Amino acid sequence: MNQSTFIKSCSIAIAAAGAVALAAPVQAQTVLNGYTTGGDDMDGMRILVEFLNGTSQEAIWGTTGTNTGGAFGTDWGLTFSNSTTFGNSWTFNANNSLGISSLTIDAVPGNTVFDDGNGISTPGSAGGWAFEVTSGTGPDAWDYSNPIDISTGDLWGTLSMSWDAGFTGTMKFIADTDNGTINNPVTSVAADVPEPGTAIALLGIAALGAGSTRKLKQSQSA
Repeated sequence: MNQSTFIKSCSIAIAAAGAVALAAPVQAQTVLNGYTTGGDDMDGMRILVEFLNGTSQEAIWGTTGTNTGGAFGTDWGLTFSNSTTFGNSWTFNANNSLGISSLTIDAVPGNTVFDDGNGISTPGSAGGWAFEVTSGTGPDAWDYSNPIDISTGDLWGTLSMSWDAGFTGTMKFIADTDNGTINNPVTSVAADVPEPGTAIALLGIAALGAGSTRKLKQSQSA
């Protein structure tokens, strides 16, 4: 093999390694475990509550009984009690005098996704259900974010709500969820981005390759 062929082969190998590192591994893609998710199937979700005075509290969702789960802070609580979130209401209670400015539910740590029912249904997720306030003071704004790796536009990792003047009292709302499996848990699109160390390593390999090329050219011209 001559030197130019060797250099070209190295360049191709480096490019291939970069492509592999940037692609999401097939075995890591989310696999849904059906579309019936109860209150005790979402342990580990992170619940963030922010107050009008700029402070915040975070709580972790846990099982509180059969088909029942929740997360609780100082004078507030988010709960769900039923065998499925499809068409059934969550309950958000807040008696904190500070007034709650926002509520964020990060479902991914609980191996859970939100299924908003929009677009083409991701296989295994069924029809889904759009966010809906069934009683109480609804948020001034709400949004799904953090798309899931297998989503066709209907699966999300995060649900956020906000109130301009602060929230107190009781609100009930519908937000359908599904679960991942143990072997292929919920993964967001953001999680498929390679770690910074991987990208740096690839750049280092490329730099070494470029350096070797320069040395070969120098030796040939000497």
